[in-house]
Amino acid sequence: MIDLVTTGWLTTDDIVLEDGTTSMARPGGGALYSAIGAAIWGGRVGVHAPAGETHAEASRREIGAWGLDTAGIADARGNGLELWLLHESDVHKQQVRKLGSSDPLSLDAERGPMPESYEQAKGFHIAPQGPDSSIATARRLRAAGRVLTMDILSDAFIDATRYADLAFLADIDAFLPSELEIQRIWAPDRIEDWLCRTAQESGTHVVGKIGAKGSLIAEGGTGRLTHVPAWPARVVDTTGAGDAYCGGFLAGLSSGRPLADCGAMGTVSASFVVEAFGALATRRPSAEERNARLAAVTDRVTAA
Repeated sequence: MIDLVTTGWLTTDDIVLEDGTTSMARPGGGALYSAIGAAIWGGRVGVHAPAGETHAEASRREIGAWGLDTAGIADARGNGLELWLLHESDVHKQQVRKLGSSDPLSLDAERGPMPESYEQAKGFHIAPQGPDSSIATARRLRAAGRVLTMDILSDAFIDATRYADLAFLADIDAFLPSELEIQRIWAPDRIEDWLCRTAQESGTHVVGKIGAKGSLIAEGGTGRLTHVPAWPARVVDTTGAGDAYCGGFLAGLSSGRPLADCGAMGTVSASFVVEAFGALATRRPSAEERNARLAAVTDRVTAA
């Protein structure tokens, strides 16, 4: 049985760190990193995403070997989404689409339907993809008993203004943009005010991922704000940290955990991802190590 599903893009990443260290042609993308973040908390997690035919067979093999279900990974024409991930500092990095890459938006049509086994999952995370696709996916998946979360991109190769109208929040339980995405699309004077107001007006939980400072979680309806700190991880590669946070958050929300616990679970998932170089280098921690980090993060959660 599949417990949780992530749906979005897979990528093939050439990662270049600030010190010149590289990792080439590695499976990545929001659908993969968020699935890993969810799987750290147990259960069976499926990935619903298109992979370019050049990389599809190897991607399914390697992703399956990590322990994720790959029945939802479809073959897409061409090379799929190929990216240079260029780290200029601990904070600043660029995603640059390679010349041989497929057009990202064309891949949304090639994701195909979810396997029937995925449709019965209790929780779904809509990872970065084209805005029209992510909004339509939320509308289609909205059903009683399903928990839905969504993350977005504001990169130059998509029209992020499509997200400016927040009507789509009615179809999801939690929205998890980064601080940079909030600034680029909605440009609030204070992110805290925007989070509280959006959560109050929509009734949806709204999470601002604020990098090394952790996350701010505004409760749907009340707008009550909670700060969850980051874990002091031994950072190797920050690629996918925000996606892994989303996966851990989904694992908590779909299990009925309090919002503060969901944020702490997201933080713990991200902490293991940043300690590895590339998504599939992430190690599966023991339950004892994972839960020790969770307890330490939870102890430092505060009202904001």
